[in-house]
Amino acid sequence: MGCRNRAVLLPGVEVLWRMMRRTAVTMALGSALLLLSVAAVGQNGKVAAAARSEWIRFNPVTRLTAESFAHPPAADQPWVRMNMPATADPSELQAEIQDLHGKGIGGVEVGQGAFPNLEQLVALLKAANQAGIKVSLSHGPTQNPPGYSIDGDNARKSLFLGKAVVSAGATFEGPLPAPTLTQGGRGGFGGAGGRGPAGGRGPAGPPGAGGRGGAGGRGGPQATRATLIAVLACRCTKSPCPETGPVELDRSSVMDVTASVTARNSDGVLGGTTAGQLRWTAPSSPAGAQWQVVAFWSRGVFAQPDPFSEEGYAELIESMEKGLSPEVKELLKANGGDFFYDSHSSDRGSPDDLWTNRMAEEFSSRRHYSLLPNLPALFREIFDFNDGSAARIRNDFYAVRGDIWLEKQIAPLRQWVRKYNSVLRVQVEGEANMTIPITDMVAAAAAVDRPEHESLFVGDEIDNYLPMASANHMTGNPWYSTECCAAFGKSYAQTFQDTVIRMHRSFAGGITRLVYHVYPYHDGAAWKWPGYHNFGPAGFSNAWGPREPYWVDARLYNDYFARIQQALTQGDAKTDVAVYMQNYLYPPSQVYKTRHWGDTRLSEAGYTRDYLNPDMLNLPNATVAVKRLAANGPAYKALIVDSEQSPPTDPVKTSMPIAVARKILGYARAGLPVIVVGAPPDRTPGNTPEADRALETVIADLLAEHSVSRVAHEADVPDKLRSLGIRPAADPGQPSSLLSIRRRDDAARTDYYFFYNQGIVSPPDEPGTLFEPATGQPVEREVSLEGRGRPYLLDPWSGKITPIVQFTSSGGRVTLRIRLSRDNAVLIGLTEDPNRFGVAAPAAYVTKTDATEAVMDQDRIVIRAPRAGTYNATLSTGRSVRGAIASVPAPIDLTRVTWHVAAEDWQPANPYATTFGPAAAETRKARVAIDLSELKPWPEIPELQNASGLATYSTDFDLPSDWSTLMGARLSLGEVFDSFTLTVNGQAVPIDQIGAEADLGPYLKAGRNTIAVRVATTLNNRLAKLDDDVANRGLVQPYGLVGPVVLTPYGQAVVWSQTGR
Repeated sequence: MGCRNRAVLLPGVEVLWRMMRRTAVTMALGSALLLLSVAAVGQNGKVAAAARSEWIRFNPVTRLTAESFAHPPAADQPWVRMNMPATADPSELQAEIQDLHGKGIGGVEVGQGAFPNLEQLVALLKAANQAGIKVSLSHGPTQNPPGYSIDGDNARKSLFLGKAVVSAGATFEGPLPAPTLTQGGRGGFGGAGGRGPAGGRGPAGPPGAGGRGGAGGRGGPQATRATLIAVLACRCTKSPCPETGPVELDRSSVMDVTASVTARNSDGVLGGTTAGQLRWTAPSSPAGAQWQVVAFWSRGVFAQPDPFSEEGYAELIESMEKGLSPEVKELLKANGGDFFYDSHSSDRGSPDDLWTNRMAEEFSSRRHYSLLPNLPALFREIFDFNDGSAARIRNDFYAVRGDIWLEKQIAPLRQWVRKYNSVLRVQVEGEANMTIPITDMVAAAAAVDRPEHESLFVGDEIDNYLPMASANHMTGNPWYSTECCAAFGKSYAQTFQDTVIRMHRSFAGGITRLVYHVYPYHDGAAWKWPGYHNFGPAGFSNAWGPREPYWVDARLYNDYFARIQQALTQGDAKTDVAVYMQNYLYPPSQVYKTRHWGDTRLSEAGYTRDYLNPDMLNLPNATVAVKRLAANGPAYKALIVDSEQSPPTDPVKTSMPIAVARKILGYARAGLPVIVVGAPPDRTPGNTPEADRALETVIADLLAEHSVSRVAHEADVPDKLRSLGIRPAADPGQPSSLLSIRRRDDAARTDYYFFYNQGIVSPPDEPGTLFEPATGQPVEREVSLEGRGRPYLLDPWSGKITPIVQFTSSGGRVTLRIRLSRDNAVLIGLTEDPNRFGVAAPAAYVTKTDATEAVMDQDRIVIRAPRAGTYNATLSTGRSVRGAIASVPAPIDLTRVTWHVAAEDWQPANPYATTFGPAAAETRKARVAIDLSELKPWPEIPELQNASGLATYSTDFDLPSDWSTLMGARLSLGEVFDSFTLTVNGQAVPIDQIGAEADLGPYLKAGRNTIAVRVATTLNNRLAKLDDDVANRGLVQPYGLVGPVVLTPYGQAVVWSQTGR
């Protein structure tokens, strides 16, 4: 078939791909952005695909070098969400921008809390432009035009209903049933139904069926009018009609009785009616049956423009054009930041509304049947159809709704923001609802400039980051941010170490950018110490910033994140397998522990995966070459069709469009291994049951292909892949807790591998988890990496890049040993360019040794061991070398020696209960000096029992007089809470903040040595003594250097040097 030799594109895609590749409009101000054409591809015409070179025009990628890794630029730095009160002082805003710049923050998002007024916004933008910090605008005129009416014709609206029961042969007469019900979690407003002849007033729906009462934007303005859409009469399949649960309706009985409505007015949207009378007699046959008279109404849900119409878009743009002054607009152009929409439906990030003024017309033109007689299907908690069509109709509806959102809001909005040298960042993951589907996340992620997720909704389940990452991997977009790292009820208790572990999980899920939630403004008129925080002292999310003692170490941590983010945007993502996914429902993972791929054995075997929806499979690069799918991109080695995927509905996971099935059949015939898990697809997802037989024929042909395999369950997939000769790019050999991300930069002939030693897979106490202390177990094992060349260790804590000199290389793979503490991560580069990192690799390396390790020490290779003896090493030259290590001192346990502690106890400078405003933000730092004979957490030290702040621990130890440069030691600090720094003999020593281990070799000397560890804490323990809400959560954190602290000396023997051995 033709698919063996060329891309098989669904209708219209080839033309659109050419459109997408055209040179676009160049913007002003020298730092011009390329305006990407929005390419309509796949079934829905919504994915904005582009070459990587186009994406990185507005999401710049820093070429990783020794210099850029040591000193990551602003383009790689984390961002923050700054929340502020309406009374914020412009000069204080500028001071906070300077603080953020100094702490390694590259972008600041403003608008939540209060949208800055023009004076505040000008001050903020001027400071940001001077500091080189990007600014993101959110809320305010970007979504809520001042004075906008929730009852406006083009306001956001949803579908509501009222219903009444009518017995066979009886007559409904009276006012239409009022809109009291809507989809789960949303509410209507009350009203009376019409009168039935025998039962008096026709009842509204049961309270449990969908939600009752007012809605309107989270306590915002309430709609005062509802506009009639349709009135249907439907026979219940059971008599009497059930009062609870979904009522099953006979779809063949549905009658549209809208034309029979009298007493209309023109007070509704676009002149529609807000009232009506109906007289309707139910058929007398079958006898004893009952009918539902259902009136469907549209009504406003948020006082903001409709995200599904040209009119709503025009009103949104008018709001922004009027709300931003000429000076602000010029400053925005100079800044080159973005406009941002949050995930909540009310924030427009992923709207789940059920209606727009032209929804009926849009639906029928796109799905070729009428929506109106099928409206009951949209209310899954209230109605069902007896022919099984309701779920199919909903799938069609979600597809259409997503299409028009992306086409009528996102695509033109992306174009408009270019006017101000900006791009569009959107959290497209929705509100993680159990019953309310949203736009296909993969399609939406591919349609925006900067897709963003949120760690809270993910529940720190790594799998749930992958759908959006997959879109980036296919399109080449390097930006994938996360709003991190909110934890319910943990304000002022969240730590930097916790954030590192959360970000390790995020990076393993494909995230490439951290956005802190939140950095609050300094003070507020109604706020006590330590200052303004709109989520409260014990509430949702943390308060990052200088009020927290550990903020003194913010630059250390932000440079760490920036270096990893820089590495994870190099080249293209390479992923082992692709999993087919079409999905509209994303349950809240933090509560239900949802993972799309439920079984963990695939990742434990080392395989990485992406999720590809129909749009991704219809991109021009989604072709098979040399048994790889998208060979110049992710280069998937197999495609998996998984009926066990979660959630099982919306659509059911045994459904597949015929066009997709034919495409996968083409892949199989081109040699791509395809694995079908469980039941194969047996139906189409939309309301096209007549096409199911054709799908079954294509699937039968697919299953007959020699490149197609079947397994019963997800757990069987790793063994099947092995049996097919498909190895993971990072192969641990045996099941492991290591997760990996691989990037390949072909131009630099370099691979980058990020490894994370995953602790607990599903945190049991989400959404309030704190990942300090770390979880899981340390790991030490050999891992075989796909790629060629010499391996390098890229240390994100120090910024140093050093050659790895102990490994083997064979058959296009490099095998090396990875040691990681719990929840820790490592970054490895593998390059064929000997000058890639500006650090020359030695001509030889160690392939085998019975010593503990082999490392590079200046211009020589040494082997190390903690005990004296003669050790063997085999070099890559084939030469065997023996090295003698003389006496090595025994390990030194410093846990129970004398430590001097010089601490600062941070407290409110003014009376806590009665001080508000700027004075409440002032902090007194009381000095505390104590000597400890044994390390213990602060709550067990009387002088620090209730303290929060900083403390420097110092102690001395002696090394023997024959200590030499062929000796060294590793220091393990054990448990340290929270951030910390290390100095040895007055010299700063880089140290891993999660493993709390460091090599002290270059810093030690014979005789007396001094170690100093400076620790910084949260404010939790002090606030717990001041604030009842903080005290009531019962959390006391074990601050300080807790240990055990152990110094383990080692000896070294040179096995190779530049001068020869």
